Amino acid sequence: MSRRGRYVLILLVGAIVLLSVLGWIVSLRTDYLWYESVGYTEVFSTMMWTRLGLFGVFTLAMAAWTGLNLFLAYRFRPDTWPATPEQEGLERYRDLISPRAGWWIGGAAVIVGIFAGMSAQSRWATWLLFRDGGSFGESDPVLNRDAGFYVFELPFWQFLIGFGFAAVVVGILASLSAYYLYGALRFSGQGDRMTNVARIHLSVLVALFLGLKAVAYYFDRFDFTTQDNPVTGIVGGGYTEMTALMNAKNALIWVSVIAALVILVFSWGFTRSLALPAAALGLVVVTAIAAGGIYPAVVRNFQVEPNRPQREGPYAQYTIDGTRYAFGMEGLETTTYPVASQPDAEAMAQDQSTVPFVRLIDPFVVSDAFTQAQQPRSFYDFNEKLDIDRYTYTDENGQEVTQDFVVGLRELNPSQLADEQQDWTVTHTVYTHGWGFVSASTTESDSGAPCFTSGVLSDDPGNCQIGNDIIDVEKPQIYYGLLNNEYAIVGAPENETPREYDRPIDVAVSDEDSTEEDAEEIGDDRYTTYEGEGGVDIGSLGQRLLYAWEFQEPRFLLSDQINEESQLLYNRNVRDRVQKVAPFLTIEADPYPAVVDGEIVWIVDGYTTTNDFPYSDRVNLAEATNDTYSGQGVANQSAEEINYIRSSVKAVVNAYDGSVTLYEFDEEDPILKAWNTIYGGDLVVPRDEIPAALEAHFRYPQDLFKVQRSLLQRYHVDEARTFIEGSEAWATPSDPSQAQPVTQPAYYVYATYPDQEQPYFQLTSTFTPRNRENALASLMSGYYDENGDPQLRVYDVVGGDDQSVRQIHQIITSTSEVVTTLRDAQQAGTTVEWGNLLALPVGDGILYLEPMYLRRQAGGEGEDLPRLTNVAISYGGYVGFAPTFEEAVDMVVDKYVSGAPSEADQNEGEGEGEAEPTETPTETPTTEAPADPPEVEAAIENVLAAQAAYEEAQASGSNEAEGRALDALLAALDQLEAARQAAGQ
Repeated sequence: MSRRGRYVLILLVGAIVLLSVLGWIVSLRTDYLWYESVGYTEVFSTMMWTRLGLFGVFTLAMAAWTGLNLFLAYRFRPDTWPATPEQEGLERYRDLISPRAGWWIGGAAVIVGIFAGMSAQSRWATWLLFRDGGSFGESDPVLNRDAGFYVFELPFWQFLIGFGFAAVVVGILASLSAYYLYGALRFSGQGDRMTNVARIHLSVLVALFLGLKAVAYYFDRFDFTTQDNPVTGIVGGGYTEMTALMNAKNALIWVSVIAALVILVFSWGFTRSLALPAAALGLVVVTAIAAGGIYPAVVRNFQVEPNRPQREGPYAQYTIDGTRYAFGMEGLETTTYPVASQPDAEAMAQDQSTVPFVRLIDPFVVSDAFTQAQQPRSFYDFNEKLDIDRYTYTDENGQEVTQDFVVGLRELNPSQLADEQQDWTVTHTVYTHGWGFVSASTTESDSGAPCFTSGVLSDDPGNCQIGNDIIDVEKPQIYYGLLNNEYAIVGAPENETPREYDRPIDVAVSDEDSTEEDAEEIGDDRYTTYEGEGGVDIGSLGQRLLYAWEFQEPRFLLSDQINEESQLLYNRNVRDRVQKVAPFLTIEADPYPAVVDGEIVWIVDGYTTTNDFPYSDRVNLAEATNDTYSGQGVANQSAEEINYIRSSVKAVVNAYDGSVTLYEFDEEDPILKAWNTIYGGDLVVPRDEIPAALEAHFRYPQDLFKVQRSLLQRYHVDEARTFIEGSEAWATPSDPSQAQPVTQPAYYVYATYPDQEQPYFQLTSTFTPRNRENALASLMSGYYDENGDPQLRVYDVVGGDDQSVRQIHQIITSTSEVVTTLRDAQQAGTTVEWGNLLALPVGDGILYLEPMYLRRQAGGEGEDLPRLTNVAISYGGYVGFAPTFEEAVDMVVDKYVSGAPSEADQNEGEGEGEAEPTETPTETPTTEAPADPPEVEAAIENVLAAQAAYEEAQASGSNEAEGRALDALLAALDQLEAARQAAGQ
């Protein structure tokens, strides 16, 4: 390459490096400005200084170690080297390196050190927890170490050991290379293959490697408490690990130490033979194979497997107890809920503790109804799944009423802006926010549509009985939410015309916000100016230049819309915002909005998690939290493994100014305490300072509940032998409203469960016995009591003959009234959507409720909003299906009072038609009902076959196939009715 070419290459490389460094500095500066805008610079500075410190320390350590080994190998190189072809081939490399050996050694050391430092800086969180972590007050039952050792200390010790191994390997490779280059080590020719100095140097490094191996074996013993047990399929060392493998690790510690000493002693010239050091290394390998592999396998196969309950029982009990503690279930209350074989439907109808609050509106189904009824402009949108929260208000009789509502925010969705609104200036300076907190009753509908109670922005406010404006909002503007993560440039000089689009004024507004001096009406629209302090100041040229570089957008410098009062709002998704402020938290997948003292806020549950808790089973967070809503309005959790979780923080994000406040919720969580100490001691607001108005909207966290639900499928059993045998394992039912198998979501309800003296806003779910999907095993509930403390309860359902939600759905959809409705909907070209199927303990039975929505299929004018047309309930096997909940209850009561056979009994009778008698009776029964005539039995079999075909058609997703199957099912039901009439039944 010519000299000019080399100069050009150097300039290009230099420019690339300079731009990369400059880009990193700009990003660093803009990150600091963002953290400064939210008041959490301590988080940023702690993280950055720690990373820089670790990078510097470990870079220097590895560079010094590498340089030392290279220097020693170069310093003690032979004065001459054999004249062999091998050495002659290396001559040109020696000539290149020797004149500038110091530069080559230093350069190689720095490069290796930088790679080591880059790896080390990523362990900043591990180091901080090691430095400031405390005690859990819970010790593992075998090695008697506090859980804090496993969570806070062990990960960093293991990192240091790994770094040590890497350093020794780098030292060996560097020394071998240098010795080989200068002839101190060779593979051909006469005489010794290695000089004495090289042998001593390399032997010391190998001995150091074995010494580190002994240390690693010592710490490996602690991993037994968190590793998978292949015998029981749970986490925590069992009999094999804690006896055979533990002894093997102890033996390997001593063998490694002895081998290291042998190599050290005999490397100093006692013998030139490598036989003894090789034998020492061989001893380590043989011991590892025999003691660490063969012996444990023998113990597992011949002692443990034939006696699993006896050998593994104590260790399984350790995991049961540890798992319940680690997942916040140590206080789990399990009670028996006896269900009558024929519960009193009249008592159910008169119930005042749960029935008046029964939720009819499904927040997942009615999102489209919210959007279409409350979308005066196309760029307004609601999240795909709405939320449930409760509010207390004064009714028309002057009484305070607490009720749950479906709630959502009317956010601005940038993807819905028209083409002419996609201009950079318009997108980022005009359409900056949404408007309005919208709520609807969960117990009433407005002719099938949601009964809106607050935030109505429509020409047709509806005719709700509750009335509007029961939730007062002072600032309805929504700058921070879930749908809009585009940056916005806001702010304008005083007395300048506002340019931020606020809302239309050509439609009725139910709860008018206060008139602002800087708001102005232009035509049919109102414009306003942001008055918050949640953005980054970009009024100066320097700040604009920074963000022009950061966002690769020159219009930050060219646009005349940016002025001395301008602020830049970004990181506007509330989950991302909380995650940046508290990077140690796992963020709840479904934040929810609330109105607190007139302000709209987002409440986001934050979890502290770890995968290092001893004797606690682990779950995959993504799998445990996946259900119907996942990916459809609810974020998907990452697929990380955890074996400890606490709902430690309630993060609150103001929807207007974006301010983030972290409230301590679990006062005993050691992980949160450690991070609070790391960040200066005032990262979180103490729990006793949580405002009462805010705490009133806290609800049991969904992701925590789902994780606990996933574990309780096995860990509701507290006796080790039964746990290992798995005879009482449960399963979480699939969502019966979905065509494809997916876990049924947990539901928030305002209800009174057994042993509760008042209604609570609680998260609920059900279990079925494993491999018996048609039966109901238990109910689960999580709620906050009157003191705000979390309560988790399981109710074992005994007695009666209650079915699972899946079986109830099948019974409901096979009744003649429902089948007729389905046929009419099919013929009318409408789609049937089933809402949440709730299972609620009422009286001495289980009340099942499932709303039916009808939605006209998409056509040329778009898709009609879903309308609640019917409500199906089941109680004691009786099914009620009517346009209103009250009418459905009356139907059940009428059937119960008249003594009519229940739909559940009829369903079971039809199922019995498939089975053949196992023995022939010797005498004619006098107390049992006579068998059905052959014609009726044949008709029953046809109905069962047609019902199975209909369910299969539903799962296929084909409307045409579903319609044909529905017609066949209707014909089979008509044939059955005709056969029974002919038989006089």
